[in-house]
Amino acid sequence: MSKPPNKCYIIDSDAAVRRQVTDLVAGMGYETGSAQDVTTGRKQILSQHYAILMIGIHEPGALDLVEELSSNHPDIQLIVLVEAGTPEKGMQAVKHLAVECLVKPLHPIALEMALVRIKRTWQLQDQLAAARTKTVPKAEVATDKLLETERFLLARQIVGKLSSFFSQIASNAQDGMRYFNEMPYFMSIHSRNHKILAINPTYKSHLGNHVDGNSWDIYSDKWHHRDKCPVGQSLETADVIITQAEVRYLSGARVPVIVHTAPIYDNNGRVELVLEVFAGTKEIDQLSDDIKTTQQRYQQLFDEVPWYIAVLDRRFHIAAINRRFKEDFGNHTGANFFDVLRPGSFPAYRDPISRTMRNGVSLQGEMVLTDQNGIQYNMQARTAPILTPAGKLLQVLVIFTDITERRKMQDSLTSLGMMLGTVSHNLKGTLTGLDAGLYLIEKGFYRDRPGQIEEGIDVAKLMTDRIRKLVFNILHSAKERELQLEQVDIVQFAGDVAANMENKIKGANIAFHCNFVPNIGKFEIDAALMRSAIINILENAMEACIDDPELKSYQIDFSVYTEGEDVVFAIKDNGSGMTQHHMDQMFRLFFSSKGHKGTGLGMFITKKIIRKHRGTIAVQSEPGQGTHFSIRLPRKLNGVVRKPAISRQTIPA
Repeated sequence: MSKPPNKCYIIDSDAAVRRQVTDLVAGMGYETGSAQDVTTGRKQILSQHYAILMIGIHEPGALDLVEELSSNHPDIQLIVLVEAGTPEKGMQAVKHLAVECLVKPLHPIALEMALVRIKRTWQLQDQLAAARTKTVPKAEVATDKLLETERFLLARQIVGKLSSFFSQIASNAQDGMRYFNEMPYFMSIHSRNHKILAINPTYKSHLGNHVDGNSWDIYSDKWHHRDKCPVGQSLETADVIITQAEVRYLSGARVPVIVHTAPIYDNNGRVELVLEVFAGTKEIDQLSDDIKTTQQRYQQLFDEVPWYIAVLDRRFHIAAINRRFKEDFGNHTGANFFDVLRPGSFPAYRDPISRTMRNGVSLQGEMVLTDQNGIQYNMQARTAPILTPAGKLLQVLVIFTDITERRKMQDSLTSLGMMLGTVSHNLKGTLTGLDAGLYLIEKGFYRDRPGQIEEGIDVAKLMTDRIRKLVFNILHSAKERELQLEQVDIVQFAGDVAANMENKIKGANIAFHCNFVPNIGKFEIDAALMRSAIINILENAMEACIDDPELKSYQIDFSVYTEGEDVVFAIKDNGSGMTQHHMDQMFRLFFSSKGHKGTGLGMFITKKIIRKHRGTIAVQSEPGQGTHFSIRLPRKLNGVVRKPAISRQTIPA
């Protein structure tokens, strides 16, 4: 054995597990070592030549280490440790890599049985090696007599099989692969005595029948020599040789060729035969051009597929992507798929790609991909494993179909249903209130009661205002339109908004203080939309003061100033305030803290307008302490349709 069989190493972040395993293994006579992380453990395992590794499969980097040791250090026996209750997940990931899988906390008998099985495996390997050492010399004497007579038949079989193999490829290939049928390869088998044992038909038709001839007979100039010909060089170095040479055709023409010679060894490691394959350089150039054309044809087909296609290796690195994928998500070839595209909607390792990597079966599921601009797309992902002929997973092909519009349509239909229900409910209540106002007006008119008429008019105005706001909100939420930007003086715009609200706020017996920093220039906005958004916040501030059950002096502060390239609108009231739950939910569609008085559309639309201006809105509030809104807008918006600037005047109070 290349490693001492009595050295065992444990990697697990749980100190209790490491102590338990160390105590159990040490009690069985093993020299032990341990680490709490994979990086430290890997260095010690390879530097100190441990024969057994026990590793918690859920540790970060554990699966990568197990795959590395399984491929590069197969003599290290791997035992994986999995959590109780979910052993099948860990076993599935390493079922082809580890020799044992144990559940934590470890049972001493289970661990001892696993170590006994490993020890028996080592014993069988040692016995097999000893048996080979004893039997090979005897078999060698017996087979030497037969080898000389079988060598020629063996060479013919090799050539025949290779020829048959290439012929089958040529006969089955389609379109761009048909050039393989005319592939100008010359093949021959040579003995260690520099004799030609077998040739293929192409060799015979171009160079003649040189079976039993010398390996150098077909070559000219300096290669026409026992030791200088490619076969002679391969026999001398016992290595694969790739060289340029010159051969003589039957026609007498001298043709430059690229020759590949590969030694074939016997059981004792001696060169027994040499395989020689070559083709003319002109034909190779033509073949290279044909291959390049075929590659371009298939690459064009790959790029023109109307879906997003990605090929991932076993470490989730992007091996290939088609053109549409590059255009929308960027060329991330070589990067980790999950790092650059951040798919969501599935928990870690529950997405169809990870499951195909683990199980090797085709799956489909919905994922969310993020493009270069941070925009998220709903994708239907279909995976297909790419396997070796032996069934080992090499890569995973993923085809993504964009279903973002479908999801938007589904969301829109859901929102439409909720909106119809909400609007109908609010409109019904508003019409009831309007009927009540008209009743008061009519009753006061006929009974000559001016106070009752005034009360009815106030109710009717209030209900009419609610209907106006309801219709406005429906229009803004139902129809998307591009911003129509214009250059607007900041202070003049703020004064326009304040003038619209001043009488209403003061009429509710609320002090209204405006603080506008003068001469701060202009900014680009869709004035109509932004005015409605800020007025909506001012109306909310007014209602928060009106609905506050405490009897105190109320005021609303409206401020405008600039910070760098941003314009800031601040609206502060000392009304009823909000709880944290209301602050978290206030910008959601159909959420309202006003009961039957609100539609749940106002603040949702307000935030939507501000975001369309690439701005932000922040809110701070405490119950009974009032609320502070802060709207931050950039001075300039690039790439948005503008309309000619018009002269605006402040609307008088």
